[in-house]
Amino acid sequence: MITSMQNTKVKKIIQLLNKSKTRKKEGLFIVEGKKIISEIDKSRISEIFVTETYYENQRTYVDGLIQENIRIEIVSDSIMKHISGSVTPQGILGIIKIVPMELNILMDKKPLIIILENIQDPGNLGTIIRTADAVGASGIIISKGSVDVYNPKVVRATMGSIFRVPIISESNLREDINILREKGIEILASHLQGSSNIYDCDLTHGVGILIGNEGNGLSKDITELAHKNIKIPMIGRSESLNAGVATSIIAYEVLRQRKYM
Repeated sequence: MITSMQNTKVKKIIQLLNKSKTRKKEGLFIVEGKKIISEIDKSRISEIFVTETYYENQRTYVDGLIQENIRIEIVSDSIMKHISGSVTPQGILGIIKIVPMELNILMDKKPLIIILENIQDPGNLGTIIRTADAVGASGIIISKGSVDVYNPKVVRATMGSIFRVPIISESNLREDINILREKGIEILASHLQGSSNIYDCDLTHGVGILIGNEGNGLSKDITELAHKNIKIPMIGRSESLNAGVATSIIAYEVLRQRKYM
């Protein structure tokens, strides 16, 4: 059982939790909890860490992981508190392999692709990933300069959806958007100055929805790549919507038009 903070594996977990650079270099990230670990393709699990208490209470489950040739390390409760990104650790933590995605994975018959520029808030990104999963989106493209999709706060906020939605991170948006345009996908920019109300737009064909930074919106350069600027109607005094909320409203309008009209 690991009981020392000086243990090399403990130090590695702390680095993976706190440093995006380490996650990118190692190709690994951290998840916590039985529910999310149970959903992961077992080939992606590098190693599992459980407390002694958790093992005693979940022996059948943990032994099942061992039988699938997954490495298990038992740690003390105090160590788990240090290596967990949660206020209340669940007693089980996994080191997971990052699987790079290619743009062509998103190209189904009538794709709905959510394209994010410089999203900074982990909660927003997690919400967007969950929404993409809920509406059956083809995938998400995330620009360079956005919050790391494998940030523990993002991963927790997705509630497992991060493993069900294809995600292209660290994207050069200009290049990827131009590829989508060449494939006949209409690019729609969510913009406060949009000329088209989303409820008046035909969203039944392949579309890419551009969502910008929480404070500054979309950059001029990226906005100019869109076929059309669209807006969500607002009749109250609010000037704008949270990026996660805006994405959800538009994504569900796409779903409504495709499935319930």
